[in-house]
Parts: sequence; structure tokens; C-alpha cells
Amino acid sequence: MNHSALAREEREELAFMLAERATRTRLAAARATFDMMYVWQREFVASTALYHECCLCAANQIGKTMTGTDIDAIHLLGDYPDDWPGHRFQLAPMCWGLGYSMEKTRDLLQSAIFGEFTNGAFTGGLVPRERIIGWESATGTPNAMRTVRVRHSSGEVSTMQFWSYSQGQHAIMGDIVDFYHIDEEPKDPNIRTQVMTRTINGDNGQGGRGIYTFTPENGRTEMVVQFMDTPSASQFFMQKGWDDAPHITPEKRARMLAQYPLHQRDMRTKGVPMLGHGRIYDLSEEYIVCDEPVILPHWFVIGGMDFGWDHPHAHILLVEDRDNGIFYVVRARKHRHEFASVAWGACKQWAEGVPMAWPSDGLQSEKGRDDAKQQKEHYEDAGFTMLHDHATWEAGGNSVESGLYEIRDLMSKVQFKVCRSLRDLLDEILQYHRNENGKISKTSDDLLDAVRYAYMMRRFAVRYGEIGSTEEVNIKFNAWG
Repeated sequence: MNHSALAREEREELAFMLAERATRTRLAAARATFDMMYVWQREFVASTALYHECCLCAANQIGKTMTGTDIDAIHLLGDYPDDWPGHRFQLAPMCWGLGYSMEKTRDLLQSAIFGEFTNGAFTGGLVPRERIIGWESATGTPNAMRTVRVRHSSGEVSTMQFWSYSQGQHAIMGDIVDFYHIDEEPKDPNIRTQVMTRTINGDNGQGGRGIYTFTPENGRTEMVVQFMDTPSASQFFMQKGWDDAPHITPEKRARMLAQYPLHQRDMRTKGVPMLGHGRIYDLSEEYIVCDEPVILPHWFVIGGMDFGWDHPHAHILLVEDRDNGIFYVVRARKHRHEFASVAWGACKQWAEGVPMAWPSDGLQSEKGRDDAKQQKEHYEDAGFTMLHDHATWEAGGNSVESGLYEIRDLMSKVQFKVCRSLRDLLDEILQYHRNENGKISKTSDDLLDAVRYAYMMRRFAVRYGEIGSTEEVNIKFNAWG
């Protein structure tokens, strides 16, 4: 065989191998996307095995829609990875994808799941074109599909239908749906009601399942409030922001952040619903956060505690720089169903010797205990330095509104700061709001209550250097982290 013939055979073999690799890559796109998911994205996938409605309320550009479309594609194919933690349909499912318009469903859902539709064929999607066996176009929107049919691993045919909110609730009546993906929240609450109705008998009579992936531009809508504040046993809520997406580099963050109006930044970067006038601490997080300060021996410290069992009990450490009139919250922890002794073990390194402010319900017996001891006594026995009386203002009383007004005023003057590592507390601050009747929404406010008690009782704070030797205290304080 001459060299030219050998070279030709080698080129043909190489071309065949490259084509084969491209085919395998195309066939495994959904699996590869799953393999690249962050931990929190896999946790969201896992939630679909336990809950019928799973809501991912997230910042822009962190991968929320990608998470949803990969779930969509794997359900359509039925090729579940061995380590797939989410729900599995035993039969080929009927799936719905919904968005603001057919243009949006085409650009955000259809293109990700099936690829671009050009010259009568799909290319580049999570579902390989070899598995697409038919489709019907949507009217009025170029290259947008109403229905796409996929060969399922069972040999049956799974179906994906796309719908837009602009069609109204009446357009989506009639079908039995096994799975749905709502990408971006509809303003019309009837859309969700109709979709839920379609799933009642889905998944072979077990009840269909659905996911929501959106940035909360509509604010604290009825749906968002339900998922965040009063979820049912069948609902799961996850909120994620830029801090959860390492692919958003500091340079990209700075560039994107500069494009957003100040009042939208928490929504765009953290997935925090825009609350408008309903927020109590209605300031951007930028006004509040700080790096952890170097605490000087003559600064004052006091702790705050809120009791809980079914809802979390909470502990915070408040530091006051009286020379400059600035307060810092430098430690914050909350936990459910935890006895005082366990809480002390978690807080001892920074709480030992620090006076602890507490609310009046500390005079009641502790939940989860059979004895008649007061709650505050259990914490005293555990090791906390509980103040003698429950939290009151120096002039008397324990007005909540006074505390909210004073702390809000300090925040606006950049005199009340929270360490940026205290994510649970910052989330409470961002979500703290009044309902439509002007009443404070008593959900996810455990750490904030503890902060208020400490602030009310700051007259009993002690100098940081007097807790123990400064060196010893620094070692204990910094070790808690």
C-alpha cells in the first residue's frame, strides 16, 4: 500500500472517530450538564423527588433556567443517570414548558432543550436530534414549537408542549400533565392554578410534579409569599444568588452590578423579591454589610437571644464602638429543635462571659422539656450569662416599633453594620416586611428579634477587654468563625 492510500485511510478513520465522538457528545449532553451542576443545583434536583412543587427563586445569570431545562430534558429522554437524585417517571411523560411569550419559550426553554431549529431540523440541544421524532410549530412565532415529541428510553413517546402566559389561562385547559416547568413567574395567578389543575391526575394517577425557575421581578406575590413563608408539605423553596455561582467572576459582577438600578440590585444579585414600601429595613444590602471589625478592648459587647423550638432559637453578638456611634453584629446563629446545652456548645467560644439579653417568654417553661424550669434557667445552667430581667427599654416597656425605628435610622446613617459572613441574618433583614394590613410578618425574624433585644439592653453591655484577658478573648472570638 502506498503512502497516499495509507494517509487517505488514516484521514477517513480520523474523520469517522471525530464524527463518532461528536455523536456521543451530542447524545450525552443532558448527562454532561448534570455532571457540571453545582451542589445547590443538585440539591434542587433532589428536591423534586420529595416535593410536587419546587421553586428556585434566584438571581440573574447563575444557572437557574439551565437547571430547569436539564431536568426537563432528562425526563423527556428517560435516561436517568445512576446518581440522579430527583424524581423519576416510570412512563413517558407529558411535559409543559411555560413562559411570558412564545418568543421567550423558544429562546429560553425550547432552544436549550432541543437546540436551534433551522432548515427543518434541531441542532445543539440537550435532547439529541436522533431522539426527536416529530413536532408541530406554534402559529405566529418563527421557529417556535407548540409540541415536540421525543423517543423515551421505554420505547414510548414523551411530549413537550410550550405555552405562553399571553395566551391566558383558557388556552391551557384540558390536558393531563405529568410535569411542568414555569420559567419566570406569571403575573396572572390563574395561570398557575390552571397548571396545577392539569397535574392532579398526572404521573399515572400519583399527581404530577413541577418546577419554577425565576428571578422575583414581580416582588412578594401571593405565590412567592406562599413558598417563602407558608409552604405546604408538598412545596420546596430555594433562594440563590451570585455568591452561589463561582462562574460569575468579580470583574463580571462589577460590570453587571453597574448596569442595575440600586433598588433592583438585591433582586438581581441575590434573588430577593422586590418588596418596595413593604420592607421594614428598606435599604440595599450595601448599606448594611461590612468586613469583620477589629474589636478594641474598650468597645462594648452584649449578646441577644430569642427562644424557639419549632421555629429556630437564635443567638447574636452585638458590638458597640461608642467613640464613633457604630454598632456591629459580628456573630449570629439560629437552629431548630436544639436544647440549651447544645446551643452553648456551639456559641461558647464567643458567648462565654458576655451578658445575654432575652425576651419575656424566657420566663415560660422550655418546649421539648418535661420539667417546669423557665427557658432562661436552662440557658443559665448551660453556661450563658443571662441578664437578670427580660429585655426592656431603659425608660420601661418593650415597644417593637421603637426598636425598628432606631435600628432603621442607624442603618440609614451607616451606623449599624452586619458582617457580610452572616448570611442568615442578612436574609432576614432583606425579607423583613409588613403585610397588606401594615402588620409585621412574623416569619424568619428570629435573629432580628435577638438583635433588637441586645440593642434594647445595650446599657448592660461590658467592655470587650473585661470579659477576660484580651488575648484569650481574641483567641476564643476568632476561633468561632
